[in-house]
Amino acid sequence: MHPAARSSLRRATCAALLLTQLSACMTWRPVPGSVAQQTGAEPISRARLRLRSGGEVTLRDVTVSRDSVIGSTQSPSERRAFPVADVASIDQRKLSVGRTTALVVGTAAAITFVAAGLAVRDFGNSINAVPAPRVP
Repeated sequence: MHPAARSSLRRATCAALLLTQLSACMTWRPVPGSVAQQTGAEPISRARLRLRSGGEVTLRDVTVSRDSVIGSTQSPSERRAFPVADVASIDQRKLSVGRTTALVVGTAAAITFVAAGLAVRDFGNSINAVPAPRVP
């Protein structure tokens, strides 16, 4: 493969990989049941609280006790607690299988398309080349 073609393939691959980072494979899903039903449940690694006032707060390591929802903020890291009565719902960050599959298939198709285009271009350039003379 021609060095310029390799360089183009590398650039295309890097661009495709960077594009995969733009669309996340994660999504927010509501935690089943009411906030009161979450009391004593497993801690949620990353959660978004929807408050009755209309605000949203993202927390890590969230636990729900009888009277409050407790977690840590991202930056700066501090422990926060909200009364259960002030929390309308809790959303949990989960892997989206559909988005992840579409992303992987789309990236593979893009890389295949670019590689095939480069191969056709190189083949087209070599078909018009004058053959080297044969030495007896």
